[in-house]
Amino acid sequence: MKPARAELMAAVALLAPVMMAQQSPQTVVVQVHVTSVSGRDVYLDLGRTAGLAPGQTVRLYPSGTAEVQALIRTVSATSCRAELVPGAIAPTVGSRGEVEVPKPKPSASPQGSGSSSQPSTSRPVPAHPPWQRQVDPLRPDQPLLVPTFGQKPDDRPATLDGRVFLSSQYSRDDGGDRANSYWLTRMGFAGEANNAMGYGERTRFAGEVNDRRASVPGEVDDGDSRLRIDQLSTSFGTERWSPYGAEVGRFLSQHLPEIGLVDGAEGVMRYGNGVRIGGGLGAYPVPYPDRQSGDDVGIHAFIDYTSDERRTFAAAAGVQKTWHLGAADRDLLLFRVESHPAEGVTLFGSAKVDWYTGGDDRKSGGFQVTEFFGQARWDGVDKGAGLSLSHFAWPDLLRGEYKNLPDELVRDGKVDRLSPSLWFRVHQDVRLSGRFDIWQDQDASGTAFELGVDWNNIAASGTSLTAQVFRTDGGAQSGPGLRLLARRQIGEVFVNAGYRWYGYDVEGLLAGPESYTRQSIDVGASWMVGECDLNLQLEHWFGDQENAYAIALYAQWRF
Repeated sequence: MKPARAELMAAVALLAPVMMAQQSPQTVVVQVHVTSVSGRDVYLDLGRTAGLAPGQTVRLYPSGTAEVQALIRTVSATSCRAELVPGAIAPTVGSRGEVEVPKPKPSASPQGSGSSSQPSTSRPVPAHPPWQRQVDPLRPDQPLLVPTFGQKPDDRPATLDGRVFLSSQYSRDDGGDRANSYWLTRMGFAGEANNAMGYGERTRFAGEVNDRRASVPGEVDDGDSRLRIDQLSTSFGTERWSPYGAEVGRFLSQHLPEIGLVDGAEGVMRYGNGVRIGGGLGAYPVPYPDRQSGDDVGIHAFIDYTSDERRTFAAAAGVQKTWHLGAADRDLLLFRVESHPAEGVTLFGSAKVDWYTGGDDRKSGGFQVTEFFGQARWDGVDKGAGLSLSHFAWPDLLRGEYKNLPDELVRDGKVDRLSPSLWFRVHQDVRLSGRFDIWQDQDASGTAFELGVDWNNIAASGTSLTAQVFRTDGGAQSGPGLRLLARRQIGEVFVNAGYRWYGYDVEGLLAGPESYTRQSIDVGASWMVGECDLNLQLEHWFGDQENAYAIALYAQWRF
């Protein structure tokens, strides 16, 4: 397929939905944002007060990928937890999404307003006798109806929630002179136990066993099996009103998640004005499959503030000091700020700042910004826009994943990126979007753009279509591409089919620049049977010097 043909197909896909006739919807679309991701659980910033309810479908739009879907499982007044459909790729924090909720019914005209000529048939409400009992609130600013007592931990029921999963994927590559095959099997578990010991505590656990097999002609078959523990920790004082809290074990800090996994302990003091102060210490596992721990130890401290439950304004600052095999290593400052100054407006910024001394050979002394991410978004009912800015530089560390980096990469390496984006709805079921990237590293610069359309419930058939056309210029690979993805829910079964095409010019090869194309088709089905989720996916890649296919099965049981 020629690039012009790909762009023409995308243009047709973008313009055709605009011709649809407008309909009077019985639902309204609510804009949501991802606030946290844990495994297949996605937490959103709206809840019951916005019309969200268990069983509704959330459509999420992460940057650079096709739409993903999730089902709302639990809802509170101002937030909810949704579960990704089997096989879906987890979105990043901050990703935007949409939920269709029933259209609010207009309230009846007040009696005596003169807006209705019909006589009122409502019965008069008798006057209530005065209250006989006077209850003084615990604090002058406390509501009268605040609960006056709580349930003791040993009186609360013990609960256990979680999932067990099995995933197996086989792939074979017959492109060119290759005849390679790979097999990956994973079996794992994740869950949460509350009040199992009768102290009101919360225990979280997650881990898996994975087995990898590879067969390459002319080489000895390779195999490897590992047990990996991703989380095993117990928290005390988890209630929001508890003045103290503590967590011990292997965990991801809820207050400074930027520092990664911790094998140790963390404590926090909570104040009534929204301020929390705390710190912790322990070892830091490396992000490798075996999660090796012990070479890197350290301490961290933090202070954060949240103005209210809706996080109208929130800010945090932290510090971390580490040692590698006894030698002083990282001195890190962390900052994070979040604001929602108006309806639909989100401002977010985070930064990691390293402090280098004379003992750091590949960096000049002083403070240097290692990572920065800033985002400003406005999302209305039928349109929205955003702007994000990011910076990344490689730190000079003794820690395992950094110590073997090339000296020139640590001294001068960086990636800066500016990304404006926008979206608008031309119909209840049709959404257009666009994104543009400008990037620069220590050696080169480039641009990228992406235009997309999401068409839901085509002709009331229950079928949805995502089409995206994109192009990259600069760097090692440049060229256009196209993605198409169709989905349909039939009862409890989600069916999907997709097609991708890439045309790339590759620079920097010893034999000179080359051009090649890659194409793929994939089909799959996901369904739910009681507390079990099943997913089956088939994929085939083909093109210049390429012929590969894969089959993947995912099964999960929730308890």
